[in-house]
Order: sequence, then structure tokens, then C-alpha cells
Amino acid sequence: MSKKKSKVVNLGCRLNFFESEIIKNIHEKKNIENQIVINTCAVTNQAVRKSIYEVRKASKEYPDYKIIVTGCASQIDKDAFQGLENVFRVVDNKEKTQPEVYMGQKINNHDIFKIPFSENFTSIRTRAMLQIQQGCDHRCTFCIIPFGRGSSKSLPFDEISKRVRKILDDGYHEIILTGVDLTSYGKDLPGRPRLGNVLKRLFKIQPELKRLRLSSIDPAEIDDDLFELLVNENRILPHLHLSLQSGDNLILKRMKRRHTREEVIRICNEIKSSRPEFTFGADVIVGFPTEKEEQFYNTVQLIRICDFSNIHIFPYSSKKGTPASRMPQVNEKIKRERVEILRKQSKEILFKQLNSKIGKSVTILFESNKKSYTDNYYKVKIMKSKQNKIEKSGSVIDVKLVSRRGDLLLAQFKE
Repeated sequence: MSKKKSKVVNLGCRLNFFESEIIKNIHEKKNIENQIVINTCAVTNQAVRKSIYEVRKASKEYPDYKIIVTGCASQIDKDAFQGLENVFRVVDNKEKTQPEVYMGQKINNHDIFKIPFSENFTSIRTRAMLQIQQGCDHRCTFCIIPFGRGSSKSLPFDEISKRVRKILDDGYHEIILTGVDLTSYGKDLPGRPRLGNVLKRLFKIQPELKRLRLSSIDPAEIDDDLFELLVNENRILPHLHLSLQSGDNLILKRMKRRHTREEVIRICNEIKSSRPEFTFGADVIVGFPTEKEEQFYNTVQLIRICDFSNIHIFPYSSKKGTPASRMPQVNEKIKRERVEILRKQSKEILFKQLNSKIGKSVTILFESNKKSYTDNYYKVKIMKSKQNKIEKSGSVIDVKLVSRRGDLLLAQFKE
């Protein structure tokens, strides 16, 4: 039987995507063939069903491949996946970015942060993603993910600095720091350094780092140093994605979140007052148990007050074993209606913001003529013209925004 190229199927969050790219790199560098790796997600029941579907689909389409399953869904319920047809192995989350897993060798190191950086690094086209934190110590009442990812673990500062230096030397102009609960960084390290302090040191030691983004952060864990950087440090690009979940204080309390709507409003207002170009995104759960119409509209109102334009909306999905699964549930039809209301409002906010940018010149990290992003995370498409320049992917360039098409800003290269 001839060897065939391996395939990686990714499901779920940005961190899963980051890890899936590492797994792809491993297969390419080690010339591993005849494998399909399915990186599962457990954030909702639908995500688990999708994960099982992808395993069954792979079994039918690639019957002569070894199917390897990993990720949060298989971590939480290994038996559900191990029993599926043609599954060769279910791999622990903490082992899935280790080459030995896919080469049939003994695993000597179970710590993701002690894997050689050449094996634990990836990029999204032109910007590099660097994971500096793993796991979560919090127990939100709706969330099953800590059981799939384990306790919070942080990459020491010296290693962060070394990896950032390698990324910059490789020619990347922009880095995204990512983690399961990024703002809990450092609580497991000597001296318990906070994220803000780490970033200040990083900017000082690596002055060539000019463009830094943060993945989703918890509003309750924005310490003074981090807040000062968000307000004053232009090397942190002006877009922040908050793990909001709700805009109603009682629902936030029942979720076991640690911030209030007032704190979120203060954070957004104070950042915008110093850096008006800042934009905000958020994760929001709609239809959390006991959520009444008034409480839902508190979320709608908060989205409007803070001008959130990039919202990831999740209809609440009951997860067995979580406290929220035992609370009074919201009708599915009501959930769907509320999701549509929030999606409509999010789109209105985004389109209004995009329209206000038409005619202005902005900086982008050029990815392709089809899609790039402004510094404040608006999608941009370069319009075709006779004067189109040939730009290298990964270049930081200035463009003029000339019109809008849906959620895309159309731009021309500046002369």
C-alpha cells in the first residue's frame, strides 16, 4: 500500500487552531504519512457532536489511514471516541504537540512548554502565534474546558523572550500571544509575575517587537501594568477581545464570573479616551440558565455602550457535570431569537464603524490582495487597479480605505 499525505482536522478555539498547525508542521517535518489527526472541541454539545461526526467521516473516506483523535472532547470523554470505528489512538491534550505521538515512539516529556521551540511554533500566514499559557484554574459554572485543559501553567519569561527573538529573526512583524486563560499568566511561577509586568519587560528587552496582539482576556484580570500598556503602549495594537459572556450582573454572578458590567464599561471608556482608535470584541453566551428578557437586554445595552464590533455569540449549551446544567434552562426557541437580535446589533455596530473609516489612510499587515487586517482588526481587501503594487506578504504598509462591501473595507495602495 502506497503512503499518502497525512491530514489534520481542526475544530474549536484559536488555541486548538494554533496546536493543529503545530501538528501539521510535525507531520511535514518528520514525513509522517497515512494519518488523520482530528483535534476535537468540547465547548458546546454541538461541538462534541461535530467532533464525533468528523471522526466517523474520516473513517468512511480514509479507511486505510490511522485515525488519531485528540483535543478537549476526547480528553473529557475518551471512551466515546476510542470506541469509534478505525480510531487508532486517543491522545492526551498535553501530549498532542509532541512528535513522538505520531511516530510511534515513547514520550519522554509531557510538558508542552519544554518541547523544542522549532516543534512548538506556528504562524497564521504572516503573523506568528506564541502560546505562553495553558490550562485554567477557574470554574465558571457553564464551562467544561478546565477538565480538558488542566490547571493553569505558564511559560517562564526567559523562554518567552527567547522565542520572541526567534520569531523576529525569522522575519515576522507581528506576534499574537495566546493561551487558554492568558491573563492568569504567572500564578504558577516563582514571584507570581503578572502579564502586564511580563509585557513591559519584553518590550524593553526586545525593542524590535513593534506589533503585538493579545488573544481573548478576562476583564477581571487586567492588572495595573497591563492597563497602563493598553492605554499608552502603541506597540500593543488597538484591538482587545474580552471574555465578557454577559452584560447582566446577576447572570455574571451565576456564571461565577469575576467582573461586573460597570467594570467592563469603565475599562472600555478609559482605553478609548486615551486611544480613540481602539476597537473591542467579546465572547457572549446567550440564553444562560435563568436569563430573563430584561437580563438579555442588559447584555444588548452593554454591547451598544461599549461599541463591541467583533462578537463571538454562543447560544448556551448545557454541559453534563457543570453547575449550570442543573439550573432552570431557557427555551431553545428563545435562545435562537436572542442570538439573532445580538447578531443584528453586532453587524449594525460594525457597519457603522466601517463606514466611518472610508476615506481614511490606515496601516495594515499585508497578507494578500484578498484579505488583510487593519491595526484595529477590521478586515481589508485590496481593490484591483492598474497601479497595484506587488507587495510581499507580511509587509507593514499604508493603504487608503475607499469603500465597504459587507464586513470588508475595500482599500487602495497609497501612492
